[in-house]
Amino acid sequence: MRIVIVLIFCLGLIGSVNGQCMGFAKDVGKEALGSYLHDGNYNATILEEGEKAELYKTFFSEQKYRVAISKVDELPDIHFRVLDRNGNVLFDNVKYDYQLVWDFEVASTQMLIIELNVLEHNKESEELVAGCVSVMFGIEPDKKKRKK
Repeated sequence: MRIVIVLIFCLGLIGSVNGQCMGFAKDVGKEALGSYLHDGNYNATILEEGEKAELYKTFFSEQKYRVAISKVDELPDIHFRVLDRNGNVLFDNVKYDYQLVWDFEVASTQMLIIELNVLEHNKESEELVAGCVSVMFGIEPDKKKRKK
């Protein structure tokens, strides 16, 4: 009986943490999109130092996008890259002092991979820092189409 109670408590705790992280994405992550229109999806998870994650998303041609990464302040920098399905690097934020926002347009509709790697603060410390990280996607608002 105690095992069941502990299991129920742990599952409730996990749901609470994920709920808080989703709230972070809605409050902080969405704000990072600025004037771009949110695509309606909230992508957030708990990551710790040294941990990696990948997200796959389809992007459509002739549309300008913004990808915005947000993290809790306690986490160190996040290295993020955008790759095509062949592994070609389209963007690497190492070249831009770990900036967490990138605006882009694809020439053809394709699936891209967003890679995240939470860097490590201090390898001397055995205690790892963990926290919420969100990845949000926005679409540039429609502007008057140029006549060709």
